[in-house]
Parts: sequence; C-alpha cells; structure tokens
Amino acid sequence: LSSLFPANNFAQIITRNIFFLVLGPILYYKLVLRKKNSDFGLKLGNFKTGVFWGLAMLLVNFLFFFLLYTFTDFKYNYNLSPSIIQNFKIFLFYEIILINIVIFFQEFFWRGFVLLYFSKKIGYLAIFLQFIIYTLVLILGKSSFWQAIPMLVISLTSGIIVYKNKSIFYSWITAVFSILILDSFIIYHLR
Repeated sequence: LSSLFPANNFAQIITRNIFFLVLGPILYYKLVLRKKNSDFGLKLGNFKTGVFWGLAMLLVNFLFFFLLYTFTDFKYNYNLSPSIIQNFKIFLFYEIILINIVIFFQEFFWRGFVLLYFSKKIGYLAIFLQFIIYTLVLILGKSSFWQAIPMLVISLTSGIIVYKNKSIFYSWITAVFSILILDSFIIYHLR
C-alpha cells in the first residue's frame, strides 16, 4: 500500500512511510496480535552478537558494492543529485538525516515487522521471504534497477543481522554506514 499511495515530494514520502511502515504495523501488533514493541526488534539485543554480525555484513556489503562498481555499469547508472555531490553540507544532511530516516523505516517494517514475525513461523527462510516481498514492492513501484541494488543487498544482509540478534538496531546502523560509504565512494570517483 505504501508504494501505491501517491507522494510528490520528500515530506509526503516521509508522511506516507510513517503511516504505512511504522504506525500501521504498530497498531496491528498492539491491537490485533497484542504484542510488545520489543517484538519489532526495538531493543538492543545481545551486543556482541549484534556487533559481530553487523561488522560481518558491513564487510559483505562493501565487497558486493566494490564488485558491483568494478564489474558492472553500476557506476554509470547509480545517480546522486548534483547538489549532494557538490556541496558537503547538503551531502551530510542527506546522508545523516534523510537516508537515516528512510533506512529506519525500511528496517522497522521489513526486518522488525515482516522478518521477525515470520521467523517465528518459518525460521531463517523469513530472511528470504522479506527479501522477495521487498523486491516485488520495488518492481511494482518501478524503482530504477541500479538505484535499488544497494537496498536489495542491504535487505539480505540486514535480514541476517536481525535474524541472528532479534534487534533492528545493528542492522539499521550497518545499513546507514553502508549507504554512507557507498555514496562517498561514488562521489570520490566522480571528482
């Protein structure tokens, strides 16, 4: 529903995502399933496990991004706004505020709501289920293939982190760092 609901600017996208990816699942969990917020992965979980899997998946993300950049047309088709490329303050605002918010919504819904719910029923296969559903949503939303690839990789690696630790905190931090480093790498090579 979130991808089908019209939104014309970033403020509308944020509002739409708050409603569909955060408030909707919270109301469903609280009113229908009678579950706690910690069931969404809104907890720190085991620190050592979270850090271990977060760092391991961060390295997997970097390796995949490097291979993607080196052996495909990704570098020619992954687009960043010229204002982000040319202005460091705008880049920081974009990465630390906007990307952070978007990734939190993604982690909360896809890993916290979908993966953790289904992991109780189908175990580790929930990692692939949330990935497949997320991929279908991106396809139906007509997302650019090259723009979607990093988030698809992150969907799988974040799924592993959350499955291992039952917390979205470590996957959220890993995803933010992954996109920050990827975008920095792209900008560095554009100059």
